[in-house]
Amino acid sequence: MACGIPDDLRTTTFEAQDQPPRNQGEHMVAAVVLAGGASRRLGQPKAMVPLLSGTVLSVAVARLNALGIETVVVVHPNLADAASALPCHVVINPRPNDGRTGSLHLGLEQLAEDVQEVLVCPVDRPGWDAEVVHALLSASGEAVVPSFDGRAGHPLLVRGEALARIKKLAKDAPLRDALPSRALVDVAAPFLHLNLDRPDDLAAVQSLEGWLRRGENP
Repeated sequence: MACGIPDDLRTTTFEAQDQPPRNQGEHMVAAVVLAGGASRRLGQPKAMVPLLSGTVLSVAVARLNALGIETVVVVHPNLADAASALPCHVVINPRPNDGRTGSLHLGLEQLAEDVQEVLVCPVDRPGWDAEVVHALLSASGEAVVPSFDGRAGHPLLVRGEALARIKKLAKDAPLRDALPSRALVDVAAPFLHLNLDRPDDLAAVQSLEGWLRRGENP
């Protein structure tokens, strides 16, 4: 897949740290970006919050592509125009009130049968980087989440039986019902728990940008 990522998103932050994940042979990796949600408290679409030279959505897709994850599915109810220009497969969710599990089902339905590992990336939790993804992919377990400061965060990696259970889960059921246990992986990601939910949360975005750009040449 041609990435089609703007040059100003192809920063060293995305490229210098990146080793191709297990996206070949028996370890096919895909990503589902959940970009739904009403954003009532935030007052603007969460996916369109400015980040770096794009938005949290475009930056998430760019980072995943830079990691070698070519199959990226974005699920949302009303952002077709914004997502159509990105190097991803776009799925419109006609029933966003079904919740996160229903949205995830729509994304999983787009994946090839040989995909065995899926990163689930809520668009409103942008505080991860390449090192977080590598830590998840290197860990064992059917459901793996990053942990910082003793608290679990996102994205979630699911594989094997956990992935099969999610596919069978009722659309309105909590995702945790399919994940009786999760492996926690400690990561050095100080913005892991940033949740773009309220206007006050936007104040941390500038600091997040500085962290994502670390290591770039001045």
